Amino acid sequence: MRLNPDGSVEVLTGTQDLGTGARTVLAQIAAEALGADIANVRTVIGDTEHLPYTGNSWGSMTTASVGPAVRMAAEDAKTKLLDAASALMGVPPRDLETHASTVRVRPGREPKAEGRVLSFSEIGDELGNVMILGHGSRGPNPEDTAIFAFGAQFAEVEVDTETGRVRVLRFVAAHDSGRIINPRLAESQLEGGILQGLGYALTEERVLDEATGVPLNASMHDYKIPTLADLPRIEAFFVAASDTKANHTGAKGLAEPPIIGVAPAIANAVADAIGVEVSEIPLTPWRVLVSLGKA
Repeated sequence: MRLNPDGSVEVLTGTQDLGTGARTVLAQIAAEALGADIANVRTVIGDTEHLPYTGNSWGSMTTASVGPAVRMAAEDAKTKLLDAASALMGVPPRDLETHASTVRVRPGREPKAEGRVLSFSEIGDELGNVMILGHGSRGPNPEDTAIFAFGAQFAEVEVDTETGRVRVLRFVAAHDSGRIINPRLAESQLEGGILQGLGYALTEERVLDEATGVPLNASMHDYKIPTLADLPRIEAFFVAASDTKANHTGAKGLAEPPIIGVAPAIANAVADAIGVEVSEIPLTPWRVLVSLGKA
């Protein structure tokens, strides 16, 4: 982490943002730990040649793995910042605190200095052309402890027994993903995973030529994904939890879990509706009709 003379903050990490909002989440973690205004925090990502090494963005691990390292880097930078502010304000570092990109004297600690405030940029001006750098890393998971995210998903479906068409009317999902850093981004990711699972359950299928193995539906026109007309009512929410055994931010994985339970929930709802299981997905009309014919 780099605290620049103008008071701006840069989070430097080699991770990637796959569209899940990693830049925003890491900036939030840094701002909270450093006591900075988030408007002054920028996340620089994606190039391990010039930035600190970070693993790949898969396995629902970016926030839970990179977030703790960012928090440690912010706390390291904060310690150095308070040391510098202490010399400028004539107050011991332990009597100082940060808030909204300022350093101020803690209430009741130094009565003569109480109310004294310096902004990060003012400290930077006093220090001159000097950057304050903070470093952080994420160690391994605790031994003999399994770190898992959990979810429960439920589907309400309607099945036309004459055409075999399955329509999902309502989908409910409750997930424990630890501490939710950004509720709006997390809810969007939860709903997006459900929509991907909906396509996996009902329409998405790669058809291969048995003799050559060549895909026969190689375009988006022939590979059926859900459209707006196919979307059910979605009720998705998080169970309030913060798993500090997983890491000191309390966050756990989120990306894949919303997808995993969708197809089983829908398949079980269809079986409950028609009285027979359809043993293969996607649950296309012809597969439903074949199963009905065997009932």
